[in-house]
Amino acid sequence: MRKIVTAVSAAALSLSMLASAGPALAVTGYDSAYAGESAFVNISPGQTLNFQVFFANTGTTTWSRGTGTQVDLAACLEDKTTCNAQDATEASWNSGWLSANRYASTVQTTTAPGALGTFSYNIAAPATVTAGTYRFNGDLVLSSTGEKIHPEGYYQDATVGGTGGGATITSLTPNSGTNSGGTSVVIAGSGFVCTPAFPSVSFGGTNASVSSCGSTSVTAVSPAHATGAVTVTLTNSGGVASNGLTFTYTDTTAPTFDSIAVAGSFITVTFSEPVCRNAVWLATDWNINNISNPTLDIADSGDSIPICNAAVDNGVTSAVIDMTPNSITPGAFVEVTLNVRGAATTASDNEAMQDKAGNRVTAPQARQASATAPETTAPTITAASGAVGGTSVTITFSEPVYCTGFSFNATDFTLDDNNSTTTDPVATSAGANACGSSPTTADTTFSVTVGSALPADTTYTLTLTPEANEIQDVVGNDLANPSSISFTTGAADFTPPTLVDARVTNNLGTTDWGLNNTGGTELGDAFSLTFSETMNGTASTAATGTIQSQDQDGTVIVFTCGTNVSCLWNSTVTGITVTVTGVIASSGAGTTPGMQIPFNVTTMNGFTDLQGNVPNVLGSPDRLIDYE
Repeated sequence: MRKIVTAVSAAALSLSMLASAGPALAVTGYDSAYAGESAFVNISPGQTLNFQVFFANTGTTTWSRGTGTQVDLAACLEDKTTCNAQDATEASWNSGWLSANRYASTVQTTTAPGALGTFSYNIAAPATVTAGTYRFNGDLVLSSTGEKIHPEGYYQDATVGGTGGGATITSLTPNSGTNSGGTSVVIAGSGFVCTPAFPSVSFGGTNASVSSCGSTSVTAVSPAHATGAVTVTLTNSGGVASNGLTFTYTDTTAPTFDSIAVAGSFITVTFSEPVCRNAVWLATDWNINNISNPTLDIADSGDSIPICNAAVDNGVTSAVIDMTPNSITPGAFVEVTLNVRGAATTASDNEAMQDKAGNRVTAPQARQASATAPETTAPTITAASGAVGGTSVTITFSEPVYCTGFSFNATDFTLDDNNSTTTDPVATSAGANACGSSPTTADTTFSVTVGSALPADTTYTLTLTPEANEIQDVVGNDLANPSSISFTTGAADFTPPTLVDARVTNNLGTTDWGLNNTGGTELGDAFSLTFSETMNGTASTAATGTIQSQDQDGTVIVFTCGTNVSCLWNSTVTGITVTVTGVIASSGAGTTPGMQIPFNVTTMNGFTDLQGNVPNVLGSPDRLIDYE
């Protein structure tokens, strides 16, 4: 039996995880542990309800929704081992799932190692459904490949025609509140029983305080809870839990400026939670005062707090203020003040730092500390890696480093496969994750682009030969010259990619696609194909090749990328969008004109994965293009 690692009340936690957990399936860097779920539900024909399940990220890789590290909750068959598949009896219950065989990805944009990921999905009972219990089996998989991360046999049940005093809730007003709790929520529905005791109300497994009760309306005060969506259920005294509705907790807690550490020309500042900048750095952001020798304020030249990106999820809890060329004598007492940005009476009255929910750091805030001697430990290379078939090598260091004047050529960077009969890859430029150019942009990793693809099963010795000050940590300690480390590329991959998702994304007609009923062209019609792994292409650029399809009555169309359709890779090069741009000819036309939806992909030419493997279209789990 697994240990439940989050506080989920007995009323809200179902018994689905009594099934024996399977052995962990090794997916490098990924692992998970079941941590709780919302209650099983009673459901009526035509009704839509919500399920939630929580898994802890016990691996070493952050799960990032919308990237190559996205993790999905996949549907599984009753045998609890066959996943990325859905039992026919539950397939018609799909209500906004990721696909026919994937329920959901994480509610959170990122789920770091040690954090909990929430997987929330709706089920809709068909209007003609018969009484009985319907089971929804699932397990976590790596989105890009469909590999199971750690099979545990999760399931949740929906019972049609259930009995036992269950109530039905139809609305929550409001349906969101702050993560500190205290929101008065009116729960509307039917079957509420107020004697001999008020019903219990659960917000994601935490019981709320119920302040009033009627047969169709209950008022409860939301308890404090972590930010995100939770399921609210109501349980009459001695009865079963109701259906669940979603309540969203919003973050309203402002980050705080917590501490400083002063050494030499650098001050490390910490915050209570990750913060980023909503405005560029200004010299007035920080006020640095050497209290032990009160003269003029000490000027700084920047800090390492990043500018907030569109998702505002790139914050840091620790940052470095650069005072170069100024330096603080060890033992001196220093005060650092974070200042308010802008005039208090204008719209620009905003602090320069905020968390991902938009809560700004309260300012001014001051912190004090005694300066210490700068540390003298030189950084070292701790790891290197390169994907088979790729042209990027990533180097990892023992601490953040930055580069000034280091050139990625045969003098400063070498890869040696220790085989005199082969040609070693040569560095051509800095990689996509370039080495920072100042202490405030230092990082523990940077990448280098090489001029030839890395072969499989090859051990390389990577050597850096920086001169003084070319690669150093934030306090000025140089990386040793030379510095070396060895790494081995992975095994050769002969497994062809497959299509794991296919769907229409735009249709200007009614039932036909790409051709109208008179044989012309419907410009702008589009469909998307998702592969089981990263393909040989470039993010957000056009692809070349042909895609042949056939509908149910025999019409065949060949889509030629760059001729009659445009083919655009997504940001992770795992999916492609095909859009009609020109006249498309058809052959083998059936009884109905045009390409009828749904239609199958039958062949793909000119597409390969990074190792040159051609897609196995006919063996793909999903090659039927439909509205999904």
